Amino acid sequence: MPARGEIVLRDATRSFSVRADQAHTLKGLVLGARARDLPPVPALRGVNLRIAPGETVGMVGRNGAGKTSTLKVLAGIVPLQSGEVLCGGRIVSLLELGAGFGRDFSGRENIYLQGALYGFSKAQVAERVEPIVAFSELGEFIDIPVKTYSAGMFVRLGFSIVAHLDADILLIDEILAVGDEGFQRKCLRRISERIAAGTTVVLVSHDAGAIERVCERVVVLDGGQVMFDGPTAESLLHYHRSMGTEHGGGESVRSPGPREIEVVDLELLDRAGRSSSVFRSGAPLQVAIGLRARARVQRPVVTLEIRSERGERVFRTTFQLRSALASSTQLLFEVPSLALLGGDYDLALAATKDPAESQLDRTVRFSVPYEPGGEGIVDLRGSWRVLEPAPAAR
Repeated sequence: MPARGEIVLRDATRSFSVRADQAHTLKGLVLGARARDLPPVPALRGVNLRIAPGETVGMVGRNGAGKTSTLKVLAGIVPLQSGEVLCGGRIVSLLELGAGFGRDFSGRENIYLQGALYGFSKAQVAERVEPIVAFSELGEFIDIPVKTYSAGMFVRLGFSIVAHLDADILLIDEILAVGDEGFQRKCLRRISERIAAGTTVVLVSHDAGAIERVCERVVVLDGGQVMFDGPTAESLLHYHRSMGTEHGGGESVRSPGPREIEVVDLELLDRAGRSSSVFRSGAPLQVAIGLRARARVQRPVVTLEIRSERGERVFRTTFQLRSALASSTQLLFEVPSLALLGGDYDLALAATKDPAESQLDRTVRFSVPYEPGGEGIVDLRGSWRVLEPAPAAR
């Protein structure tokens, strides 16, 4: 028997049959056209996986790789055709939008319904109702039928419920992508709290930043098979290479309009020079920059800004090249110790020929995990000492 919070998959195999629809036209009925059965689609092909109690594991892969099918097998929704699945303790999952909700019931009634489905008594659910309602931020909408809810409201209620039910194993599909950005941050903080409490978490997401902030290990799936299983940084690099996006950490949004100097590359690198979007307080950060000029520009100026998740400027610096820029060049900005506390930040960059210009060209987001010992933006954590009282004067 598995320990509480332990997950084991042994030679897990599952395929799904696909049937074409029967012909509904007069011609099809007259000619007796019959639907052609398509070959079964393999979702899991001999998957072997063990997740230790309290471990946080991300699952990534292209569409159809078998991520959601794996979570459904772990949740007991889909049975295996061969192999074995073992999960120790209580499992709570958020896999599909509105799954298990009574659409004619109010949000509050659905809290009790979901609690009962997971084996909680009415009294146990009652003591969690108000925290769930407060976390969801649904306000008065909690007492109206959920069939009137938007997709974002479904996510708020669904995640709020599973986040407040005591579970040994928490399974989350990338349903969080439906929520707004502020609620996604709130969800990630709540997941971090569940991790600190010892819950085993399996998170499926295409958001590399969310995976890096939460997970210490990542499993890469492709075609229903485990292609790579290891530490987060190595696994995500393997995934990006398989997708042809190994430099994806520098992908960003560009402001419109032609420019004399173009920022063609912007990438954040960790201590080992690997592309990353998550950096711990006190860790080194490198910004790799590629510039290209449409014509010869004398001594261009590069402006770099870091902004908080609320858009407040945290830091700004400028650098002027000593020579003219005629074609292209590479720059590297190095921060030996990142003095930021937990949160999401934007790094914005611009290259201009006039120092007075400040229109930013490229923006890339990065995150700093939350750590105990400090609140705010700037990391000024130091050491405390208790000094002995000075002797009384005679």
